[in-house]
Amino acid sequence: MNFYRIIRLSKLLILYFLVILISTPVWGVRVKDVAALRGARDNELIGFGIVVGLDGTGDTQESLLSRKPIVNALERIGISLESQDILGRSIAAVWLTATLPPFAKSGQRLDITVATIGDAISLRGGILIMAPLRGPDRLVYAVGQGPIAGIPKGVSRADALSPEELANLPIGARMVSSVGQVLGGAIVEREINLNLNSRARVYMNLHSPDFTTAFRLAKLINQKLGIRSARAQDAGTVEVSVPDSYLGNTVELVSFIENLEISPDHTAKVVLDERSGTVVMGGSVRISPIAISQNGLNIQVNLPSPNSNGEETAKEEGTTLASNVFMLKGGADLKEIVDGFNKIGASSKDLIEVLKAVKTAGALHAELVIR
Repeated sequence: MNFYRIIRLSKLLILYFLVILISTPVWGVRVKDVAALRGARDNELIGFGIVVGLDGTGDTQESLLSRKPIVNALERIGISLESQDILGRSIAAVWLTATLPPFAKSGQRLDITVATIGDAISLRGGILIMAPLRGPDRLVYAVGQGPIAGIPKGVSRADALSPEELANLPIGARMVSSVGQVLGGAIVEREINLNLNSRARVYMNLHSPDFTTAFRLAKLINQKLGIRSARAQDAGTVEVSVPDSYLGNTVELVSFIENLEISPDHTAKVVLDERSGTVVMGGSVRISPIAISQNGLNIQVNLPSPNSNGEETAKEEGTTLASNVFMLKGGADLKEIVDGFNKIGASSKDLIEVLKAVKTAGALHAELVIR
């Protein structure tokens, strides 16, 4: 009796584990990795500034982009000068750019990117004097100041080089030496107010709009928060009604939604990098029945016959074909094609040319991106 009871218990355990395996999703990602709260976005800031303290690598005497602002700044502190009175190349006019993250608070610091707009050679060793950073609405959101960093070693003085050497200076070196950073150089002065706790609805925007993913996200939220809590407005937006239990505490609701796991869908895509020979593909890429011949490489994708198990073959009536011939069943995925190319030692260039031809013939069911 004990023996039969052990067998029955074993069968029940096996059935139990099979149910668990079937019901468990294969994989999932957090909602926060595929969607974000509407309004919680970065904001770009720009500004104009002057870099001082350069060792002869700043703007030339003819450039008024830097001298006129310096004259105006000196007048504010009671010093009256003319543009032609400022000699040397120790100053440079620069554009300033920075990114204001969502929910940034007054007093927080931002990094600034500094780039010359005049004829300065290098910003190495310079200091940015106080400059406002504005948003698209022309309001000042941050103020920047500080030493320039990130400039590689190179030309320290323009007059240290002969005209021939200066003319032959690599363009890439000039571009790099004329762009630097002020790390933590901007202080936030104005906040962008997003009062989440007063909202009755929140919206989750998908990073990559997709109807299937939006529907899955709405369905997942309804399963966790109750029916009709969420609905997909379109391929990129899911509207969520704040439940009564989360009223006045929207931050907790958003945190709960962000940490749910979802299986996103996506369009089949193949990315080809012709310079490096790299091929990147998704698992949903499929190829219709097609025959290809190129440079002695022969590929045939056929519908599987009743007696075929879909394995690769290389047979012809009374003749064994060379190793550079392989066949695949219809509906084969791109991985099988790539594996077949690897087996016969074909190059990445051959594979890229074949994939472009297959796409042109309409047999590659995926978006083809060529770089």
